[in-house]
Amino acid sequence: MLLLNSSLPRVCSSIVSRSSPQLQQNFLHPMNYVAWSMLSSSASKPKNNEKQHIVVALGGNALLKRGEPLTVDIQRQNIRDGISSLSAVLRSNTVTFVHGNGPQVGLLALEGAAYQKQTGAIPMQLDVLDAETEGSIGYMLEQEIDSALGDEGCKRGVITMLSQIIVSPNDEAFNNPTKFIGPVYSLEEANKLGKPVKQDGQFYRQVVPSPQPIQLIDQQLTALKLLTKNDVIVICGGGGGIPVIFDPVSRRLTGIEAVIDKDRAACMLGKTLGADGLMILTDVEGVAVNKDKPDEKWIKSASPAAILELADNFPAGSMGPKVSSAIDFVQTQRDRWCRIGSLKDATSMLEGKAGTKLTNEHGTDHLEYY
Repeated sequence: MLLLNSSLPRVCSSIVSRSSPQLQQNFLHPMNYVAWSMLSSSASKPKNNEKQHIVVALGGNALLKRGEPLTVDIQRQNIRDGISSLSAVLRSNTVTFVHGNGPQVGLLALEGAAYQKQTGAIPMQLDVLDAETEGSIGYMLEQEIDSALGDEGCKRGVITMLSQIIVSPNDEAFNNPTKFIGPVYSLEEANKLGKPVKQDGQFYRQVVPSPQPIQLIDQQLTALKLLTKNDVIVICGGGGGIPVIFDPVSRRLTGIEAVIDKDRAACMLGKTLGADGLMILTDVEGVAVNKDKPDEKWIKSASPAAILELADNFPAGSMGPKVSSAIDFVQTQRDRWCRIGSLKDATSMLEGKAGTKLTNEHGTDHLEYY
């Protein structure tokens, strides 16, 4: 796997460019070689206008089901199943992946706390843990995409990009943590953590600040646009991206202790890239009103305005950011759409047979239930 950052062109020049084409291909995996070739060449092929560009946001809980132990084997199997569900979407569209990391970054935080207790060493900040999960989850996603697409993947290229996303140090989220990370706990276990916790369904989980993403840093956005223009499958904004603040005086980027919501990051990237659609895939079948109550109803499709009126049904730490991100993405351009639903139903969602679709195509008051 090749992790991209702003120094990639310089690294490629010093390590790879002086080699023969054959040595370059031996040095890099075929899928990564395609992506490197595009970045190191001034020429690029025209965009395939027959394909839609879809940003796919994979929830951390879609990669690790609630209550499952956080082992590599279990995550690999869930990712394998997920990519299998997405194979038709991948083959027919230009796809940019954003993934969650709540369970994974929570585990790293627990490991850091245990290490601190044993040694007294200060644990790594969440921004560094975010970067670690971008690498580990991206690595597993790449392997399964490689296996699913075979020769087509080698022709198109697939790559994971370390993604620094600017946030504001004055974001109100730092005063009200809402982003779930880590495993689930009973109420008794949660009360013993000594950290902020909130209820997530029938369980409790630790919460951390989740500031609004402002933009992907320019160096990485330039590379991302070039790659997606050439139909490369890019995994970026993992865990919502690595949260950084920009100091206009020193002109330095500094990581900050937070986890950006991956759905908000996916929305921001989708708008920046001019994507046609946004798929928010998680472990529930769609958007519901009165969820887990006797009068529960699942929404089939809705306009942004209509679903906004139901906002009280969507908790801030789970479905709330998904719905608000979908509204933000769809309402900015008439022909954009967003679908929210289960990862296992990805193909059926595009066919209109599953999930919840936000769209402008039926007017401002449109609301349809299953």
